[in-house]
Amino acid sequence: MANAFIGQGVHGGHNEMKNRDRKTSIILAAAATLAAILLAGSAWSAVSGDCVNCHTMHNSQDGTAIEFNGEINEDANASLLKSDCIGCHSNPAGSETILTLGDSRVPIVYNPGGGVVYPSDGSSSGTLAGGNFYWVATQGDAYGHNVRGISDADQNLPFAPGGFDGGDGCNNCHGSMTYANGGCVSCHLPAHHRDAAGDIVGQDHGWYRFLGSTMYADLTAPGVMGVESGDWEQTVSSTNHNVYKGTERLYGTSFSMQDNSIGSFCAGCHGNFHHAGYAAPGGGMTNSLGAWIRHPSDVIIPNEREYADYTTYDPLAPVAKTSLDGSVTDAVVPGEDVVTCISCHRAHGSPYPDMLRWDYANDCNTGNADTETEPCGCYSCHTTKDGA
Repeated sequence: MANAFIGQGVHGGHNEMKNRDRKTSIILAAAATLAAILLAGSAWSAVSGDCVNCHTMHNSQDGTAIEFNGEINEDANASLLKSDCIGCHSNPAGSETILTLGDSRVPIVYNPGGGVVYPSDGSSSGTLAGGNFYWVATQGDAYGHNVRGISDADQNLPFAPGGFDGGDGCNNCHGSMTYANGGCVSCHLPAHHRDAAGDIVGQDHGWYRFLGSTMYADLTAPGVMGVESGDWEQTVSSTNHNVYKGTERLYGTSFSMQDNSIGSFCAGCHGNFHHAGYAAPGGGMTNSLGAWIRHPSDVIIPNEREYADYTTYDPLAPVAKTSLDGSVTDAVVPGEDVVTCISCHRAHGSPYPDMLRWDYANDCNTGNADTETEPCGCYSCHTTKDGA
C-alpha cells in the first residue's frame, strides 16, 4: 500500500495580486478506506489508529470477503491489507480529498467522480499537493501519470519523456507505470509504519512522501527529503505549504539520488530533462550560442533582474531549498532557492496538458495581470512579464 508525493509558490514586491495566498494542492492520496497518514502541524507522522482500519486477519466477516473498493482492486493484497494503494487512496463516492477512518486520515489522490477543486480553495474537495489522477483517467494521457489500476498505458509515449538513451537502460524495465510491476510503487515505497519523529522527513520516516529508491526497493538507499504540510496542502498559502529539498547539481546519465532532492528523484525516469542535455562543448545546460534548449530545472533562481523580485513563496509555483531546517516560511531567496520539476508540474495530474500547474496555453498572456481567476505561475519568477 504505497502512496504520496510532492509541491507549490507567490512572489512579492511590486504587485499586490502576486502577494496573495493562492490555494493550491499536491501530494499522493486516494482512498475510500484504509491506511492513513496522520500529520500534526508540520510534523510528519506514520500511519496510526486501529489495525482493523487497514488490515484483515482472515479476509472474511459474516461470510463476506473484507475488501475495500473491490471494483478497483480484485486481487489479493500484500501484508493482509484490505485494499491496495489505489483502493486506499481513492474516493469513488465523493469529491473529498481527505477521508477520516477512526482517528486516521487518508489523503486522496483519485476521485473517479470528479468534483475536486483546482487549485485548492481550502475546502474538503480541495486538490492536494500532487494533484489528482481524475484528469488523466477522464481527459487523456497528457493530464497525468498513467498508473496501473487507474488508466491504460500512454498511447503516444511508450517510455517516460526524457528517458535516458531513447528508451534503453532502466526504461526497458520501467517503460510504463501501467505494467504489472508498475503502479504507485513505481514511485512510492510502502513504509507507512516508520518512525514519526521530527519535522524533516527523511530515511527514518520512510522518506518524504515515501519517495525512496524504488530501483532497489530498500529504505537504506537514498530517497527524497522534505517538510510536509499537515493536510497535504488542502489548505495552502505562502506560509502553509510543503518544503522540498533541491539541488543545483547537474546529474549524470545514470540513476542517482543527489542531495536527497525532488529533482534528482524525477530524473530517475526523466533524466534528459535534467542532466547535461546541451549542445555546448565542455558542459553546461545551454547550446553553443548560450541559449537555453529547455526550461532550466535544478537551477538557482538568479538574484538579479526580474527574478530578484520573487521573494514571497507562491504555492502555485513552488521552489525548492538546497538545505532544510524544518521550518516553513513565506520567504523565497533568489541566489539560493531552486527551480525544480514540480515548480511547473503536478506529479499525479492536473486539469491542464502536460500535468502543468496552471493553464499555460490560455492564462499566460504577456502584459495581462496574474489573477486568481487566470493564474499564471510563470510570472512568479518572471515578475515583469505580466506588465504589472
